[in-house]
Amino acid sequence: MRTIPALLVTIGLAASLTACASNGAGTTPSSCDAPGAASQAVTATGAFGKEPKVSIPEGLTTKGTQVSVLKHGNGRTIGDGTPVLIDFTLVDGATGKVAQTSGYSGTPLPITAGSTNAGDLGKALECAQVGDRLAVALPRTALQGGTTSTKRTEDAAVAVIDVKRAFDARATGTPQLAGDGMPAVVLAPDGAPGITVPSSAAPSSDETHLLRKGHGSVLTADDSAVFKYTAVTWQSDSTVAGSNWTDGSGAKVASLAKGQLPEEIRNALIGRKVGDQVLAIVHQQGVAYAYVIDVLGSMKS
Repeated sequence: MRTIPALLVTIGLAASLTACASNGAGTTPSSCDAPGAASQAVTATGAFGKEPKVSIPEGLTTKGTQVSVLKHGNGRTIGDGTPVLIDFTLVDGATGKVAQTSGYSGTPLPITAGSTNAGDLGKALECAQVGDRLAVALPRTALQGGTTSTKRTEDAAVAVIDVKRAFDARATGTPQLAGDGMPAVVLAPDGAPGITVPSSAAPSSDETHLLRKGHGSVLTADDSAVFKYTAVTWQSDSTVAGSNWTDGSGAKVASLAKGQLPEEIRNALIGRKVGDQVLAIVHQQGVAYAYVIDVLGSMKS
């Protein structure tokens, strides 16, 4: 009997965390995964946000990823790059048995729609709405390290997903002027920042400058922050030191309690508002870095 190995059913959820760029919801995909015979064969009973009872035919197969909406929500529409909180139940299509759940403990798991690490599952969230309960039938091979499936018929895995919450895919605040001598920041159409540092030396101490002024809730040490960032070294070539815009991981969700983030980054986030874009000049292990951080949301830790 073939079953889903435990290693595969992690599906990148614990590790991963613009509709229109003007509203920050995400980039509308050119196409969305459609329903099919496999996803339409799934039933799930029980209240939204509670672990459902899922029924599927044994030996279920699918050709590509198929998505059916079992219950319709009326929240924001999810696009490519949108950070989303979900609860899920994963069922082995070969046996019809539950392989894994999110736990439904009141702490939904983060995933970024369209991120490389999320693979076919992340793509399946595009075009959904907050409040939807989805039946996603995807090839079992698509659970392996965020790989993208082929279009041949394969054994299925079924994910029943409750879309609990979504955040903006980019900072939506009002543009502000950074201080003199600060790096130049240019945004790609999806909001990803490009950073060019000046030829002058970096400030000798840490600094923060507001590039966009948001109007959301204020981050405190009791919160977890949802954010995207790009960091470059303060050198002539502005080497990218890290970016979850481009590394495939999607938005990061991190507690702002002490010890959960580098203290320099934690300090740059606490007191900021959702919708802010922050330029943080920080010094780590003797190297100066310029971070551009989009504050997308907050959650109680």
